[in-house]
Amino acid sequence: MTLAHVLSADGTRIAVETVGEGPPLVLTTGALQDRASVRLLAESLADRATVHTWDRRGRGDSGGAPDPALDPLGPDGEALVAAEVADLAAVVAHAGHAAHPAHPALYGHSAGAVLVLEAVMRGVPAGRVVAHEPPWRLATDDPSPRHELAAATMTALRDGRPDDAAAAFLGGFPAAAPAPVERLRATPFWARTVALVPSLPHDVALVVRDGLPTDRLAALRTPLLALDGGASPAWVTDAVAALAAAVPGAEHRTMPGQEHFVLPSVLAPVLADHLTG
Repeated sequence: MTLAHVLSADGTRIAVETVGEGPPLVLTTGALQDRASVRLLAESLADRATVHTWDRRGRGDSGGAPDPALDPLGPDGEALVAAEVADLAAVVAHAGHAAHPAHPALYGHSAGAVLVLEAVMRGVPAGRVVAHEPPWRLATDDPSPRHELAAATMTALRDGRPDDAAAAFLGGFPAAAPAPVERLRATPFWARTVALVPSLPHDVALVVRDGLPTDRLAALRTPLLALDGGASPAWVTDAVAALAAAVPGAEHRTMPGQEHFVLPSVLAPVLADHLTG
């Protein structure tokens, strides 16, 4: 396993960890996660791929924590998304310098899946894409609960209350938490979660600002696997089904009995199968 830093377009240093041998694969995490969150998944795939995990900006060993004064739902939202798209482009370029010349396959989970699809729609090259439960809002959904989530999260962040900011975000997206917030707060997991809170404006911009971009997705020609769990809430699986329907030739696969977070022993074979085409 090796650790390197790549420079994003604005000079931000992005940490990339690499393990394994084979075709390149980049794993992108969701909100309040860093590369350590997918390390076991990367190791489970290391005998079939060169796996690159990375700390999204403002997390772990990467720089670039956003100014909490920014408004993710206003004009600043596009800049927040574009910065992370540039970060992922730098990671993809780094992965492409490996022994295999093919464009890397990209896996994204939750808000990370939205980021991956945004990147590919904006021209970041990818051989294949796996979008695992991107929490896009459908056009028929009421946007007000997400706007309330964003307001509560950003208010707590600006007030210097990172614990409350994490609770507001995860409480508004209960599918994104492995347990109810009140239980998480009593576990060692919580301190690590709160440490990643400065990065939340990026996730708010990704999952609250816009709904499912059906027209843009219709132009996507990269092979796509839209992935969900059979035990996930209906609003999650409805969004994944709509994503698969919007992208020509996309495959929609449901993992029986699984929720938003899936054990590497279950997820790795699914990714390996898609990687081999």
